[in-house]
Amino acid sequence: MLPDIAIRINNLIKSLEKTIVPAIDPDQSMAREQAALVVSHLNLLAQQWDTAYLYEVRSLENMQALAQQLAHLCRAGEIATPVLEDIDSVTGELTEQLPQTVLAVNRYTISLGQSVDALINAVFKHGSPELKQQLQEAVLDYNACQSARERVWFGATNLDPDPSDLASMDAMLFTDTYKYTPTR
Repeated sequence: MLPDIAIRINNLIKSLEKTIVPAIDPDQSMAREQAALVVSHLNLLAQQWDTAYLYEVRSLENMQALAQQLAHLCRAGEIATPVLEDIDSVTGELTEQLPQTVLAVNRYTISLGQSVDALINAVFKHGSPELKQQLQEAVLDYNACQSARERVWFGATNLDPDPSDLASMDAMLFTDTYKYTPTR
């Protein structure tokens, strides 16, 4: 039987802490610092690996909701751009079948995000002031939602300026509180 990912990550941490780090010359402060950074990242991965797929799927769902909202606003504002076809294409593929891996989901999120960026650029070149304002509000609402998710996701680093403001990982992953829902 093969050890699961959690056991493997914990064994890497143990190896670093018990064998490798003590063997680093005390005068090698940069090497010690980098080893501590590796241990910290491995601890974070140990906490995140089992829910990474769900985190990425929710990120994709939020990006998809933003893309669809912006596309709707552009069509209502009579902005025609080939980017709308890209957004329709990517979101159409996603309704047929959700990718099966964390990396594949992340690639869709990135691709859709690039299309959203292109759409925003097109609107700010050719759109009306009202449409620009609507897009800006939608993007700020999305960003508030997504950045709150990211703060929780990386909360274990203890680098957040206001950790008392962070929800639990379960609340972020398993409730609709952190789901981006367009207001229009």
